[in-house]
Amino acid sequence: MHPNKKRRDFLKQSVTGALGVAVSSLPSNAAETTPRPPSDEGYKALVCILLEGGADTFNMLIPRQKKSYRKYKQLRGELAVARDTLLPIDTEYGFRGNMGEMQRLYRGKKLAVVANVGTLVEPVTPREVREGNKRIPFELFAHNTQRNQWMFGDATGNTHSGWGARAADRLYASSDPARSYSTVDTADVNTLLFAGGRKDPLHFTEANISPDTMRRYGFGPESGGGAFGKVYQHLYALHQSDRNPLQATMARQRIRELNLPIKLEGLFDGVRDFDGFTTGVHEVGKPLGSQLELVAQTLSVKDRFPGRPRRQIFFVDHHNWDTHDSDNRHQAGYLSDSLGAFQRAMEALEMEEEVTVLTLSDFGRSLTPNGAGTDHGWGTFAFVMGGAVKGGEIYGKMPRIERNSPDAWYDRLVPAFAMESYLATLLSWMGLSEEELDLVLPNLRSFPTRNLGFMRE
Repeated sequence: MHPNKKRRDFLKQSVTGALGVAVSSLPSNAAETTPRPPSDEGYKALVCILLEGGADTFNMLIPRQKKSYRKYKQLRGELAVARDTLLPIDTEYGFRGNMGEMQRLYRGKKLAVVANVGTLVEPVTPREVREGNKRIPFELFAHNTQRNQWMFGDATGNTHSGWGARAADRLYASSDPARSYSTVDTADVNTLLFAGGRKDPLHFTEANISPDTMRRYGFGPESGGGAFGKVYQHLYALHQSDRNPLQATMARQRIRELNLPIKLEGLFDGVRDFDGFTTGVHEVGKPLGSQLELVAQTLSVKDRFPGRPRRQIFFVDHHNWDTHDSDNRHQAGYLSDSLGAFQRAMEALEMEEEVTVLTLSDFGRSLTPNGAGTDHGWGTFAFVMGGAVKGGEIYGKMPRIERNSPDAWYDRLVPAFAMESYLATLLSWMGLSEEELDLVLPNLRSFPTRNLGFMRE
């Protein structure tokens, strides 16, 4: 935040500030329409890649024309990417030099760019933000708050379940076996993207299912045998209907955990192996390449899940994008290589039209460097990849990356598109109706653009 922006003014302008807000829970939405499984129109999946920490996308897609590049160079100084290393995507812009795979995908019309998207409460211009006439998201530059708003698909503070969970609950009735396998987390952390749904997400760490160790000793609910195992099962069965909701929930969850490996035993037998995925260099947490390879392996056995889900949403977490003291050269190159490997895997599976990859991030970065890297920002660029994407295009007006940019508020881009419009475009492709989109993304109605047009029908 600019030092001249008084904290009390910022809090007044923030949508929630110190005011209490009502919690929007999924069951209240669920009563409004009846969830239905998708028709037999084929399989579709979304793969959400979180660029955790706030990606400096302004050093990934860079102006190439001499005048625009000169202004970018004057602004970014030593952090600027050299013009002669840029990989052209058109006459005006280019990816940085180690993003060859993303250049290839863009030119092959398999990758699109969404310009200047972010968290919004209502449409707002930089001038309106400066004048304080419009509401802006609460705790605008805080990692956890902004990341949560992206996971919730709502920046008003009134929603506390993940948009991925709400979408899955719209697509499947809770009684449908496929609902239990429609959301998949491959990261090394739990994600709020799938929080608050009728079913918990699957959490895979590798393409292998081993029955719970407890089962082998007679403890599992379906294993039978073992006197202590029967007592163990009986206690959990009793507590499933306990008056204490925490105990009842815990018992049901534990029984599900014990049952799940048994139900999925053999899922990955004969799983496909893929080449080209790497573990990067000095990666924090589970490497992006390992996670995307696991998604590809899971997709190769999608028809072996109970209920054969026709819609699935995957979550992938790419760490280490909070570049206060460095450039993001390594992260950008690794993302590009990993996307290229994943798209080739989809082509090998003949699923390139059925699987769409999207990027999310906490926020963008400051336009001006801080002396070593960049600080927290607001608007950012997003990347969408797949055979169903109308690729080779930049959607939206590219902001001016220059000093005193008319598209910025105190050195932070003000989003031109709301995250709801971005997500609604993808969820519409997944099969949600206009009414269902309003349930899954409750603040979508606040924005004039509901579909950004980057997905094929």
